[in-house]
Amino acid sequence: MKELLQLLWEPTLQTIAMVVVSALISGLVGTALGVLLVVTEDGGVLPAPWLNRFLNMMTNVGRSIPFIILMVAIIPFTRWVVGTSIGTAAAMVPLVVGAIPYVGRLVEGALRGVNRGVIEAVLTMGATPWQVIRKAYLPEAVPALIRSFTVVTVTLVSYSAMAGTVGGGGLGDLAIRYGYQGFRLDVMVATVIVLIVMIQGIQLSGDLLARYFERTGNAGTIGTLQRQSWWRVAPRFAPTVRWGTIGFLLIGVVVAILHVRSASLHKPLRIGVNPIPHGEILREVMPILEKEGVHVQIIYFSDYIQPNLALASGDIDANLFQHVPFMDRFNHDHGTNIIAVAKVHIEPLGLYPGRTKILSALPDGAVIAIPNDPVNSGRGLLLLQAAGLIKLRTGTNTQTTLEDVSENSKHIKISELEAAQLPRSLRDVDAAVINTNYALAAKLNPLKDAMFLENSASPYANVLSTVPGKANDPRILALERALQSPAARQFILQRYQGAVLPAF
Repeated sequence: MKELLQLLWEPTLQTIAMVVVSALISGLVGTALGVLLVVTEDGGVLPAPWLNRFLNMMTNVGRSIPFIILMVAIIPFTRWVVGTSIGTAAAMVPLVVGAIPYVGRLVEGALRGVNRGVIEAVLTMGATPWQVIRKAYLPEAVPALIRSFTVVTVTLVSYSAMAGTVGGGGLGDLAIRYGYQGFRLDVMVATVIVLIVMIQGIQLSGDLLARYFERTGNAGTIGTLQRQSWWRVAPRFAPTVRWGTIGFLLIGVVVAILHVRSASLHKPLRIGVNPIPHGEILREVMPILEKEGVHVQIIYFSDYIQPNLALASGDIDANLFQHVPFMDRFNHDHGTNIIAVAKVHIEPLGLYPGRTKILSALPDGAVIAIPNDPVNSGRGLLLLQAAGLIKLRTGTNTQTTLEDVSENSKHIKISELEAAQLPRSLRDVDAAVINTNYALAAKLNPLKDAMFLENSASPYANVLSTVPGKANDPRILALERALQSPAARQFILQRYQGAVLPAF
């Protein structure tokens, strides 16, 4: 239970931070958008048909883009705004951008629900457009606006679950990384419970507040010249409140600047990893690095693409998850210049049983799943060739593809899947070629469970990678020494019992 609470604590705070900040910013901008959509239409208090058509088009475009695609599409903008494309702050940018059109439409709907007679009455009294907005539209729509913002906030909680795709953390990332991919049902259940409690609290608060204004009729008095008594400040206290507020804001700005400056002066060494075994090995050597004054921040990724993109863009300083053939192929395909600086361990690729439990019992037409990335796909085909299931015209070339299969006497159907999904596919296929990091996360023991395993002469050692400009950074050199230390070797041998081997 203690371990579970520790796992939940930080992701819960990250989710709350992402939702609160995103809700506030998107709420302000989205409200302005919704007001403009109403007042600039034909017959509105500020008619501007060309502007209204443009805003409608942009709002529709914004709402048409799936959030997961939006997160990737605006990575350059995210980096420009917050200086990085990973982390909780980076996740807030697409959350805000994705929510603004949604808020705008909800606010537009709420304002259109205001009795037109009220608007006409205010206009006949000579009110300006701004007064109509401030004293009629917004006050009369308060209950509907509260309900709309409640819906938006709940939606942002759901959107934040996708933040793991940019290393943003949060409860969704925890559920996928530790729960789904790590086969930890307790983590999945606990995460769902926390999310349910969070969403119920948000919805209950919104409903109570909306019903309060509906019941008391206070909605129509907000923003009038005669303010509510709890807004009024006695004249003799006005200077104190004014200057106190200004002083508080100034102190906040100064503290924020000092915090940013301190963070830049004491920036941690940011390392991108897959959770198992890379993250476990890195956590084991962190005390060695702390003794040398090197503070490490571990950034977890659940795929094989984002760690290199983050490294190439400067969002992280190094990564530990790949072997050299994969790195070389990535550099060729993406025009990057990532280099290996230290071999750490070898993870033998294995063929694991699904519906068929013995290699010799694989039936004619058996379905075998392999990783779908180019390098590990070729590596998987080489493993199937070594197991005597197929023959390749390219021999042992690591650039092998499915088109290079020259003999397939058992008519095996080879299906390419996302590497992280392979353990989950075992019930649906006869066998699957699985990378050891995902096999370990699925509680598979390569030495005991694999039908066929790569031999120890495998050239696919996992390496610590960085970019040329950081290869001689004293912190990177310290990390190299720690990862190749006797303590690291002993941990790998004892922890994985031969399923993962030291490469140094």
